[in-house]
Amino acid sequence: MAESPVEKTLTGVVQTSVGPFAVGTGGKVLRRRTDGSWTIVVPQGPATKRNKLTDVDVTDDGKRIWFAGSSGALGMYNTETGEKHDYSAPGGKTSTWEAIAVGGGGDGSDGGSDGSEGGSGGGGEHLLIANGSGEVLSATIDDDGCPSFGEVVKPGSGSTIPALALGGDAAYAIDTSGNVFERTDGEWADIGIRNAQVNFHDIYASERTLLVSGGGGLVYRYDRPCTNWTPIAVGKSALFAIDFEGDRAVAVGGGGVIHQRRRDDGWTQLSSPVESKLRSVALGDVDVAVGNSGTIVERAGGDR
Repeated sequence: MAESPVEKTLTGVVQTSVGPFAVGTGGKVLRRRTDGSWTIVVPQGPATKRNKLTDVDVTDDGKRIWFAGSSGALGMYNTETGEKHDYSAPGGKTSTWEAIAVGGGGDGSDGGSDGSEGGSGGGGEHLLIANGSGEVLSATIDDDGCPSFGEVVKPGSGSTIPALALGGDAAYAIDTSGNVFERTDGEWADIGIRNAQVNFHDIYASERTLLVSGGGGLVYRYDRPCTNWTPIAVGKSALFAIDFEGDRAVAVGGGGVIHQRRRDDGWTQLSSPVESKLRSVALGDVDVAVGNSGTIVERAGGDR
């Protein structure tokens, strides 16, 4: 278990080109340094209002992270320049953003340093954010790194959307009514899950893989050719986050549980150094899971 610079809940973690970043209560954004220590790089959120950050995602090139949270908080942090940019309350939306997903990530100028002229750099990515009313807002990022927001849409009936994901040419959303939505060609469609009867917490999507984690220790796998969902009993505790890399998947959840699956092998529960709820996991050179009370759990390649 890593030494954390915060004592309050961390809600999300991602892998970037310079290492893992995490977000959480009070608008804090944390970075893992090359020496393994964690430090706070954004102390009070995108608008310096200390609003809780609920989710974070990273561009495909790993150079920019986007984060969202309460009171419409929305921001971006350039991991290479250390610049933060505030885009809170887009379209006047000030409710809590529950989920965020970003895809793409381009080559653009990095702009100026804090206080100088210049855009936010990067560009080329597309962004989705969702709130507790089941609304999804999309944005495209131009070559100067500036977001252009589209119209708000509701994929479902208005239930909370706790997670979003982008994979291949599609976008995905889950809601608290047991639905999974897929967007292709700009239209959202309900693709399941029939008779799930558990709360959904997280979704992982790639061109080939689609996984949903939920209550009761269940993971659902989508078989695209058959348009069919298969439930998998991974454990007993709710699984609040899931990630996939290479030949392995990891799911984390209540009571600090950590489960891993390797290709051609089943799910196994790993030893965990904590009993506090783990809310997010990101796999990479150093796997990281974060959760309640500022918990940060790490696992290096040699320990896998």
